[in-house]
Amino acid sequence: MAYMKLPQRIAFRPVVVAAMAAFAAGCAKEDRQMPGPAPAPAHAVLALEHQVDGQDFRYDTVQYTNEAGQVYGITHLEYYLSQLTLAGAAGTPDQVIPGPWYVNGMNANRFDLGPLPAGTYTGATVQLGLPPALNQTGALPGTLENLLMAWPAPMGGGYHFMKFEGHFLLNGQPTGFAMHLGRDENLVHCTMQQPFTLAGAKDTLVLRFNLNEVFRSPHTYDLTTGNQSMGSMALMGLLRDNCADAFTLEHRP
Repeated sequence: MAYMKLPQRIAFRPVVVAAMAAFAAGCAKEDRQMPGPAPAPAHAVLALEHQVDGQDFRYDTVQYTNEAGQVYGITHLEYYLSQLTLAGAAGTPDQVIPGPWYVNGMNANRFDLGPLPAGTYTGATVQLGLPPALNQTGALPGTLENLLMAWPAPMGGGYHFMKFEGHFLLNGQPTGFAMHLGRDENLVHCTMQQPFTLAGAKDTLVLRFNLNEVFRSPHTYDLTTGNQSMGSMALMGLLRDNCADAFTLEHRP
């Protein structure tokens, strides 16, 4: 019986091979006809820059002059931004990106905004600080940066909106200052009126923080009487008002 089956197997093998070849050819043809994956949408980027009245910002150099005529330098700069709103012109809807974003002046601060629609925008607004829902102790992830930005619980809890620290010359001697901003009442609503157009590609929006604006307009901030702001709602109110126009916006395609 075994010798009788052998010729049948030999005769059947070409049929199997031919069928498999036809199946493989069909799969290959089907693979060639299937469309590839759709390209990922281009994402816009938010980039932060820091200047002092047009000068590039440098740490640990007492070389800047504020509105009160005081020569100062900065050793530490941290803050939060939130609720970036791009104001659409006619036919372009507003775009709201909630954030928040932690910014450290020593870092190259670039943040992914996701895809943004092409169109013309009349300007933007952003908050310096955190909205009330996030300005609560433990509301942000427990990263080292967030933990170090905590606002003391006996003073209301939540987080620092900004830490702006350094030295200024007082009677020729370096004197420290620490301008800290926090609490819901002092959330800063910043307005940028520079229009721009997004092409719908990978655009970059540059927020430029002019650090001298912290000291000027509508209030001349005097470091001799305000070098420690954290315990004073009056001093923090001056900082809040002054920071409202401290940012400008630039679009880079």
